[in-house]
Amino acid sequence: MILMSLLLVLSLERLISKEPNWHIEKYASQYREWLTGKGWIGKKSNSAVLYSSLLAPAVILAAVEYFLLGAFLTFIEQSIVLFLCIGCPALRATYKCFLNAAERNDLQACSMYTDQLGHCANTQSESEDGEYEEKNQGSAQVQGKSFGQHLTWLNYQHYAAVMLWFMAFGAPGALFYSLSRSTTEALCTAQHPLRETAGRLMFALDYVPVRITTFGMLMMGHFSRALPEWIKHALQLDISAYDVLTIISAKAEMLTPEEQALQAENAAVEPKVLVKLAKRNVIFLLVVTSALTVIGSLA
Repeated sequence: MILMSLLLVLSLERLISKEPNWHIEKYASQYREWLTGKGWIGKKSNSAVLYSSLLAPAVILAAVEYFLLGAFLTFIEQSIVLFLCIGCPALRATYKCFLNAAERNDLQACSMYTDQLGHCANTQSESEDGEYEEKNQGSAQVQGKSFGQHLTWLNYQHYAAVMLWFMAFGAPGALFYSLSRSTTEALCTAQHPLRETAGRLMFALDYVPVRITTFGMLMMGHFSRALPEWIKHALQLDISAYDVLTIISAKAEMLTPEEQALQAENAAVEPKVLVKLAKRNVIFLLVVTSALTVIGSLA
């Protein structure tokens, strides 16, 4: 059922445009408002209360599946929950706007759309070989690279990570991850006292999925060039998931000399290349899911 739900939901997500009522962000926001009204997410709340509040909906959903729903109803429920959790309509709209601005060579608009992506909890670090640059220059190359990095990260958070949590724990896993991701971003943006607590939770939730995702990227990209970086960061605890993903994806799908020349004139070149890599990685995850289903490791 896991594989069938993934195939069904990914097909629907590509074919139709989601309304806000069909995306987790609306319900996550309402849930946070309810928790805040109850005083469970406040300036004096502790980490245990926050973690319990985020885990509670997933536990309730798991209990409903186990005690109330049969196999067929569970399949329908899991598909609906996955459809709510996966994807990001706002991200897709911003990406299209960025491409239009890049075609016009409007660097100011490119910078604006990069900021619109939102990456409050993530920090960029320069790699040893200079892969990452400060984004305060005005060239199309730097603006496009910055957008490509953030786009790769958000694509991971809204697709690959949700898929992996769904594969591991079903709909409750996808729901828990999505609620935690949304809440962490909201607390960070608001400079809430619990933002560091939520950030530690997301570090733990992303630790394994981001390494599985980057392994898929090196399998679908330049294996020999990305493998040393993957091994270097595989068990490292002092690097963020954001940096792991962007460093390895940059190694797995480096621009060709022709693409580098085009990047100087069109900021959309690198984002397009990284999006193609992310799409191939989703296919890789589906292939792995199919193999696990065949051997009986997944239901």
